[in-house]
Amino acid sequence: MIDSSAFVLAAPGRLEALLCVLVVAIPIGLMIGAVVLRAAVSLFNKFAGTSEVDETGESFGLVPEPSMLKAVGILLITGVANFMIGLILSVLASVVGLLQAGPEGLNPGNQIILNLASLPFTFIVSSALLSALLPTTFKRGMGVALCQYIVSILLGLVIGLIVIIVGLALG
Repeated sequence: MIDSSAFVLAAPGRLEALLCVLVVAIPIGLMIGAVVLRAAVSLFNKFAGTSEVDETGESFGLVPEPSMLKAVGILLITGVANFMIGLILSVLASVVGLLQAGPEGLNPGNQIILNLASLPFTFIVSSALLSALLPTTFKRGMGVALCQYIVSILLGLVIGLIVIIVGLALG
């Protein structure tokens, strides 16, 4: 039986941990990612310059900024597609013999190499999905994906710096 005492009195079991991830962690991560995606679209539009205006006053030529719900949907679809690419590449790497697990499991260095090797594939898939789900071209989708990577890296660096500063301050 799942109740709140499982989280307070003892370490949660597998079911409780899975529910926590599904109900809390994934939605929060998707919301943060949606804000990052909207910031990336805004940043790309700033880099791209001015847009052309048609006779109705609508601007075109720039990537339209998605709503939060649409951004969450885009991230969910992109995440599933990138997960499938990572899974396929890890299976291929295991079959070919590039990834070899020792007695203590997979070498972390090999996992980093696999993640770096999958980066071009995930970039292309992310660009294609952005260009399909936002009414824009593939080239602009690539620009938004690049801006999304840049914003994510900068956000990660800022959060890491804050964690290091707090860790040093607390001793």
